Amino acid sequence: MRTIAIPIPEGVKGLIFDLDGTILDSMPLHYDGYNHALAAYGVHYPEDVFHSRGGIPTRDTLLMIAEDFEIKNFDVDQALETKRTFVESNLERIQLILPVFDIVKAYHGVLPMAVGTGSNRKVVTEMFERFRLGDYISHVVTATEVTHFKPHPETFIKCAEMIGIQPEDCVVFEDGKPGMQAAVAAGMKVVDVTKYL
Repeated sequence: MRTIAIPIPEGVKGLIFDLDGTILDSMPLHYDGYNHALAAYGVHYPEDVFHSRGGIPTRDTLLMIAEDFEIKNFDVDQALETKRTFVESNLERIQLILPVFDIVKAYHGVLPMAVGTGSNRKVVTEMFERFRLGDYISHVVTATEVTHFKPHPETFIKCAEMIGIQPEDCVVFEDGKPGMQAAVAAGMKVVDVTKYL
């Protein structure tokens, strides 16, 4: 097995992973999906803003964009469906992020693990099946199961409850600022995977 390139903080008892941009290299596809959906409104979503909102559910992000650009008569449901169709038609573009997946494989059966993501349950189920992530991780919290999204800590608190580990004994692997803020708010350690990719 490859050497693990991303350090694990000392003394942690549970591992929690974001999905998009952390385990899966899916962010470029999602970014293109937003711009595909926004083309009808003559809007181009800036890439830096997109990355600053990583982990926020798509509907909420689209509403933020509509406010940012003062889009009149914005049909969020139509934009949501257009983006979803685009992403689902291009799933072959998504690949595993191997340095993070190495951690998942190395700690499978060693420490309890969970995924906490801002994606909805349907998309997450498809990704778990496509990459056989369920062979390694059985505990998953999606946007479908929470009331408050990242940067609120609810997603990661639920992950800790699922794996039976106290928040202060968990480490979260994240690529997005809202997710990192959520981990800190939950009282967990956090590893910014972008520093190692």
